[in-house]
Amino acid sequence: MSSNDTIKYTNAYAMQHGIVLGLFACMTLVVFKWSLTHPFFSMLFTVMLLGGPVLTVMLTRKYRSQVVAPQEPFSFATGFMHALFVGFYASVWVTLFIFVYLRYFDHGTLFVAYANSLDTPEMKAWMQQSGMEAQINLVTEGQGVQGLVAAMQRVGAATYASLALYGAFLVGPFVAILSGLLNTRRDRRF
Repeated sequence: MSSNDTIKYTNAYAMQHGIVLGLFACMTLVVFKWSLTHPFFSMLFTVMLLGGPVLTVMLTRKYRSQVVAPQEPFSFATGFMHALFVGFYASVWVTLFIFVYLRYFDHGTLFVAYANSLDTPEMKAWMQQSGMEAQINLVTEGQGVQGLVAAMQRVGAATYASLALYGAFLVGPFVAILSGLLNTRRDRRF
């Protein structure tokens, strides 16, 4: 297979796998919102958040098994490229989800739930001990958590949506390196 064919097949599979990872990431965001009001979902959110890179490695392994024969080598570069593309395609779906959700469906409830989760006695004590309360008061000119939430609500949906793209550019290469390393298969012929 030529280098151009490798890139073409890698990109085609990465688009398909990006949909899978994107849907998983969107479900993770839904669980995040629920975690602000239901403690059980906090643990589930953490597991799902850590499961994203694991799913990426698994999708790259699936790509390897579908494209390369079991006795053939699979290079780090191909695994890296597939995982990187998967992350970028998934981030496009996540960006679209975040924008549509915040712009048309949420109406500020996410930020109210966040404020309520910060307003618990445990969180207040932790924020006071860690000095975070003083920092929030400094940033919000003494308005505290409510001022922080009001500032977060003023930020547009497109800004929050674009953070998914930035996250893919920052975190994606590290996940792709991990996936490339874990899926590399050397030539077994001597």
